[in-house]
Amino acid sequence: MSLLSDFEDRVGGAIEGLFAGAFRSPVQPAEIAKALARAMDDRRQVGVATVYAPTRFSVQISTEDAEEFGDFTTTLSGELATFLTGHAEERGYKLAARPLIVFSVHEGLKLGRFRVAAEMTSAAAPAPSGEREPDADADADASATSAPASPPATGMHVLATVTVSDLHHDIALEGERLVIGRLAECEVTLGDSNVSRRHAAFTREGDGWAIEDLGSTNGTRLNGEKVMHARLRDGDLIEVGATQLRFHEPRR
Repeated sequence: MSLLSDFEDRVGGAIEGLFAGAFRSPVQPAEIAKALARAMDDRRQVGVATVYAPTRFSVQISTEDAEEFGDFTTTLSGELATFLTGHAEERGYKLAARPLIVFSVHEGLKLGRFRVAAEMTSAAAPAPSGEREPDADADADASATSAPASPPATGMHVLATVTVSDLHHDIALEGERLVIGRLAECEVTLGDSNVSRRHAAFTREGDGWAIEDLGSTNGTRLNGEKVMHARLRDGDLIEVGATQLRFHEPRR
């Protein structure tokens, strides 16, 4: 049995035990698990002979979904921690501690939308010599917590995010460049046949982000205008093929 199937079986049993009726939230636990596993993969750090994985994760959900989840977030956090521990073992990652998953409410999220972020703990491996350790993610702007949370680590900040029209969760922008396209190797992979294999890219510019067309067949539009390169501002609408992406600046 796969890790995800085993996780779904355990969570399914917990849901049946906690809810007399159907679990009605559009945010499904398996989708959160897959997003967290991807965040762990994205934030891993490669040492000399060891690959270190993040152990602190935040999950932001809407007010409506938080009401539906209720006290189930405590149980779900534990099951997600077990799932991520297994994921790390399967990938050969070293964990400094058991994963901690913190749920919080984000008033800007709509029903069925969620965001995840991951960060290395202080006990994890230091950045390689001569390199700056990657900035940490956080859920510092959550208006209320729906599961016990430990105090936020110092130096944490939130990231810019993108809402993609055909995805159920937002994508956090980190690093220096994220390519959008149909290829599986792209950081933002889209199944849109109107999108080129390597269509466009989010590129970091100072303390902000820009969108850059990569010579795509159908072009890239920003707020309805075709662009080759443009700085992004909060709320900007990017169109690649038939897919829309909404850019959100970090909430300070």
